[in-house]
Amino acid sequence: MRSPPRNKPLSDDKEDLELQALQRELDDAFATTRPRRAYEDELWLRMQARRPLWTRVRDMFGSLGSLFREAPAIPLGAVAVLLVVVIGASVLINSGLRLGTTHNSYSQGAAAPDLALSEFGKLPTPALHPGLVDRAPSALAATPEAPAVWSGANLYFGPANLRWTGQLPVEPPSQALVYQYSEPGPSVFDPFVASLGATSKQAAAQPGFLGTYSGQGFTVSLRGTVPELPREPYFVLTSANGAGATGNDPQTIAMNFLSFYGLFPNWPAAGGGTQQSGQQARVLFTRSFRLTAGQLAEVVDWNGEHYGIEVDLISSQVRTVSGPLPLSLVSTSYRLISNVDAVRMALASPPASSQAIQPVPTVDLNTVEEVYVLAVAHGQGFYEPAYLFSGTFQYNGQTYTKRVLVPLVDPSLRSP
Repeated sequence: MRSPPRNKPLSDDKEDLELQALQRELDDAFATTRPRRAYEDELWLRMQARRPLWTRVRDMFGSLGSLFREAPAIPLGAVAVLLVVVIGASVLINSGLRLGTTHNSYSQGAAAPDLALSEFGKLPTPALHPGLVDRAPSALAATPEAPAVWSGANLYFGPANLRWTGQLPVEPPSQALVYQYSEPGPSVFDPFVASLGATSKQAAAQPGFLGTYSGQGFTVSLRGTVPELPREPYFVLTSANGAGATGNDPQTIAMNFLSFYGLFPNWPAAGGGTQQSGQQARVLFTRSFRLTAGQLAEVVDWNGEHYGIEVDLISSQVRTVSGPLPLSLVSTSYRLISNVDAVRMALASPPASSQAIQPVPTVDLNTVEEVYVLAVAHGQGFYEPAYLFSGTFQYNGQTYTKRVLVPLVDPSLRSP
């Protein structure tokens, strides 16, 4: 051991003793240093938060019993947090929430709120209304009467024993678009009339119409929605001389006439065709909407008949044109029922008419078509997807067609 230096002052010994005492205190402090209060609780919670959610939920129940047996080894703050998690998970499970599960069909019901309801709300239910007749267009003097063969006189909507014997289409997507319009006013009517070249409004409109306007060689009458049919706002143009219509067949004449007045349909091209009886002819450009999968679904009216823009001719001259007014439509998706549910609802649906054939016929529904149909509520119209089932039967030597309409939007998203 080294000997202390000679001639060292007494004060130096005192300082050495004080330094040694401070060194011992410092060593003792480092040897016993602990994190600040509650630091371990916070560190443990941070480690737990980094674990996957499913692992935490799984371990939560497995370790609950041992948690209390080993309570001194686990911070009390962590125990409190776990208790909150357990209680919260119990509440969520009892409330019916199921993570990672969706339901699309009618029979299963909804698992989560539909975004569609925040836009359009619950929808009115479309239905067939046989027996109703739209009389307003016949008030126009120049409108030709349709031949009886076009009237659909052999449609039957009364009671029947129904069986499904057809082939269902490919299962539709879980959702489809519903299209909505709001009842139009002058901001829609005036530009439309002006685009046709009508320059003056008659003092008295034709019966059943909102207004009648005159142009060179024609008049055009406008009508609002007819909810009881239902029918959207539409126009009837009556031509005095068929100006602008040339061609060798009714369809060519009709297309040239529509192009001349800018009335050619702005919806996707669909079916239609020409019906003729003697000197009269009717050319139909069927209204349609494009489905999610890309196909076209045509629109049907309150009798289940396809409709759109109609051009009526007499002796190869256009006499009247009628069709839906061009309106701004907005759309949003709604959940659909399954094919199985659609068939079940078709077979159980009440008859659309009380007029019955005796004995009650048995009808094999063997055809189904995906269509759009209009429903009206609170000054707004909704074009909704539906299945139109049909089948034929014989009665007194005549063939009758039975039609059944099944709306495809989930019933839980409809008004009562």
